[in-house]
Amino acid sequence: MAPIFSRRLGWIPPGGGETVRAFVIFAALLTGLVWAAHAASLGDVRRLALQIERQKGTTEASHIADAVAALGRGPTGIDFYRIQQNRPMLLSWLRDRLAKQPDLAWVEVRDRFQVPIAQVRSPLGGGSAKTIPAEVTLVVAGIPQGDVRVGISTDAIDRDIERLQRSLRNKVISVAAIGAILLVLGFLYVLHLIRKNRALERARQSTERAAYRGVVGSGLAHEIRNPLNSMNMNLQMLEEELQGVPGLEGGEHVEMLRSMQGEIKRIKNLIDNFLQYARPATPHFEVKSLNDALTTTARFLQADFRQSAVELALDLEPLLPSVEFDEAQIRQALLNILGNARHVVPAGGHVRVASRAGSGGEVIVEITDDGPGIPPDMLDRIFEPFFSKRAGGTGLGLAIARQMVENHGGRIEVESQLRRGTTFRIRLPRRHDAGTSSVPVGRVSR
Repeated sequence: MAPIFSRRLGWIPPGGGETVRAFVIFAALLTGLVWAAHAASLGDVRRLALQIERQKGTTEASHIADAVAALGRGPTGIDFYRIQQNRPMLLSWLRDRLAKQPDLAWVEVRDRFQVPIAQVRSPLGGGSAKTIPAEVTLVVAGIPQGDVRVGISTDAIDRDIERLQRSLRNKVISVAAIGAILLVLGFLYVLHLIRKNRALERARQSTERAAYRGVVGSGLAHEIRNPLNSMNMNLQMLEEELQGVPGLEGGEHVEMLRSMQGEIKRIKNLIDNFLQYARPATPHFEVKSLNDALTTTARFLQADFRQSAVELALDLEPLLPSVEFDEAQIRQALLNILGNARHVVPAGGHVRVASRAGSGGEVIVEITDDGPGIPPDMLDRIFEPFFSKRAGGTGLGLAIARQMVENHGGRIEVESQLRRGTTFRIRLPRRHDAGTSSVPVGRVSR
């Protein structure tokens, strides 16, 4: 039942059935233990109350016996004739005594022959209730002279027991509530540890897959590069030989050779991009001016943009604070994004690179174009490796750009509208802790 329960509750991680089962069993045991302790303690409370009341009755009987002995003490013992003469005073004193003691139901004084000489019942009505007797013997000079019997009302005992039960019940409920809260907190903490351990396990597996992918990619790249280099060299030699043959200069054969060389170059670029994505270099952080890196990158691309008849403009915040970043990686990310913009923006279009300080202490770089925009159903996929709708594209440029930004603890956001253009927004933290090299996944916003 626990696994089904776990699957129905989305907040319980997969495989948490054993944890839920343990929680339920422990909660049942705790509840049973609390109520067993409560039930057992009630019997102890009742026995303790009875014992206390009997002790109180015995003590009260002793006080009355002392008063009777003092009232009728004679040369050789208790003079019961004298007590009979003072009986009204004794009865008055006993009634007053019972009025002040609500738990006393009745008092009876007997002589040495067990003949009652004084009987008084409580004016509070305790005499009609069930009572517990307590008896003390009148002793004078070591000789028994009579008895004093006292009846303790069970109503008072029941009230005391009820009061003690309420107090005990409240304490048990409080302890049980605290125990339940601690149990729930412990259960939630266990769930937190389970999620954390699974996240760490996923991160470890992802790292292992990335390392394996890098090793396999390096091996494949090495095996592919060597024959490509040989093919490229042979094609160059063949082109030179054809150039020297009369009638073949600049002919169809030469164009075919150059087309083959272009394809070989494209495959080499694809291999280089794949290796860059599969085995990203650890960033080397240095405190530099991000504006200088943006200016250098734009200057490097100006010729390509002019050739495509696309205007590349800079809008940099003059007082932009310094940033701790790896210039080579950030420039590569910018080159990939700007390269995509150059290919999609038609002639006469504009691309603007802006920098500013963010409200959260980070720095922001925005790359805005007035190109055709990205369809909404493609926004979530543009950062996927090998996803490309452009002819000749490798589909790795944006994936590499996001990876390099994330290596800096930042993220890339993209906003786009069809026929109105696209904005890529890079958010970078200004500083990094020692040893920082991996960061959260980027976010695509619309």
